[in-house]
Amino acid sequence: MSRTRNQEILIKINPKIDTSNLLFDSSDSIYKEIKNFLEKKYPEEFHLNKREKVGIDFFTKKFLLNENFTFVKYGDGELICMIGGKGENCDYHPYSDKLKDELIKSFSNLFKNFDDVYLAEWEDNLIKTREEFISSNGFEPKYADYECFLTLDSNIKDSKLLDFYKLLKNSKRKKIFVGPKKLISVKEMLNIDEFLNVPIINAYSEYDRVVDELKNIKVEKDNIYILCCSMMSCVVCSDLKKLNPQITILDIGSGFDPIFGVKTRPKQPSSVSCFNYFRELIPANYVYEKSKHALNMLNKSLGED
Repeated sequence: MSRTRNQEILIKINPKIDTSNLLFDSSDSIYKEIKNFLEKKYPEEFHLNKREKVGIDFFTKKFLLNENFTFVKYGDGELICMIGGKGENCDYHPYSDKLKDELIKSFSNLFKNFDDVYLAEWEDNLIKTREEFISSNGFEPKYADYECFLTLDSNIKDSKLLDFYKLLKNSKRKKIFVGPKKLISVKEMLNIDEFLNVPIINAYSEYDRVVDELKNIKVEKDNIYILCCSMMSCVVCSDLKKLNPQITILDIGSGFDPIFGVKTRPKQPSSVSCFNYFRELIPANYVYEKSKHALNMLNKSLGED
């Protein structure tokens, strides 16, 4: 975050009604109106900067209009790797010098060469480190709500997340999913055309194989890519955009874990809550297998065969 030497005013402009399209259609012109007014009334007095942030309503509108976009999550794990940290992220994916270099190159490519890429902005830790990395390298990313596509307790209180995934499922566009085998049921949940399996730990170890498979599938206009492969997702985003900028990419991260795996983050809902929320999308055979597994575990605990 930049330091304040004198004084500043930060003003947020949010629509009063969720369905309003005024900012969606005219954010640049609205900002220019405000800027022109202040410059005319107070000439040579102020520096003005615009910082825009979007959320799930924005991306839903984009999707409905068939406008491509990229949502990418350079989280604290990626940031630590990019500034030379050692060890591994919270999902036990190891940092390396090679991954560090690839993450930095991918960040530069995505936020300097494309105007439809949105950086997921987290508000927990290492915020100042992130802002210093961005400003010191001259990046000017567009921002998005970090949690807008995650299955969290706060996101299943209304239908916005469900509505977006229903749109995604019903889309006739080609959909490619990159993630671990534990999420194979996402294929039926969202009508995925191609499922590329990656290791649940250290997905980046198979980066070359994944990129080759993506190329073999062909990166065609209007394809939709859904990525759940930890830090490798950011690098793959950059590679895909180089091959064809007219695609949609969703870096979902741990978004499907509580639905088809286990809870991997503190704010994720229980499997029962996930089922109740996503019941019209969750494959029936998955629910059956989960119930059968639970019954088998119960029988074993009771000493039955």
